[in-house]
Amino acid sequence: MAKCTAAQALAAAEYYVGYCEKASSAYSDTRDKAAFTLNKGANNWTYAGHICGINGPGGPWCAMQVSLAIYEACGNDKALAKDVLWGVWPYAACNQLYDAAPANSKGRRGAWTPKPGDVIVFSDNGSTRTHTGIVYAVDKTYVYTIEGNASNMCAKRSYLLTSTYIWGYVRPNYAASTEPVQPVEPVEPYGKVVFADIGLHELSKGCAGAEVKTIQRVIFARGINKALVVDGEFGPATKSGVQVLQKQLGLAQDGVVGKDTWKAVLTGLN
Repeated sequence: MAKCTAAQALAAAEYYVGYCEKASSAYSDTRDKAAFTLNKGANNWTYAGHICGINGPGGPWCAMQVSLAIYEACGNDKALAKDVLWGVWPYAACNQLYDAAPANSKGRRGAWTPKPGDVIVFSDNGSTRTHTGIVYAVDKTYVYTIEGNASNMCAKRSYLLTSTYIWGYVRPNYAASTEPVQPVEPVEPYGKVVFADIGLHELSKGCAGAEVKTIQRVIFARGINKALVVDGEFGPATKSGVQVLQKQLGLAQDGVVGKDTWKAVLTGLN
């Protein structure tokens, strides 16, 4: 068996889109799609954690999901996966992976042009690296990702290339290949989840666009944060504002504009 290519890693990552984090260890030891939505929860019990040997509360499964894709793409060979991940194992912790990669295989936002297969690194505050995923597509405006622990599931997300939430990128030590990465239809720039009955998307940190501006205007209008810039980028200030808004609306304060938040805002249930 040889090291995997970027195309193989992306194929492996794509399989898990729709996988939901488990409330307990039940179903966390299976990769069968039939179990993807069973025992849903928010306690970091995942198949990625099972494979990496760090399952349950506190497990950084966004990084472990990256490792899982590389591991499976390498034929379930941990030694090969570790080689591809620049020696970082059992999981591709975003700070360790970036630091371990050679200078010509990584770069900060704005100084590095991402390609499909790159690992994307995020930061809440511009310095502490807190989240990660795999890039599956890039265009002139957006970078499109597959991420574990995206609202407690493995999901596709998209971000402005200029988003301050993006810290940088790492290109894993993939096997050289002339095999083209198969194009994947990008999701909307707001994220994967679409609420068809109200025609809106789930919004969370890193999302961008007109719907983000709508929420920012609500935050501003309600006096939650009069200093908030209505720029259409869902950053830390917007997330904090959403949490206060959710508290006012009597909703769970997760900082994610889901269906309940949208409906409360749209119908004036305050």
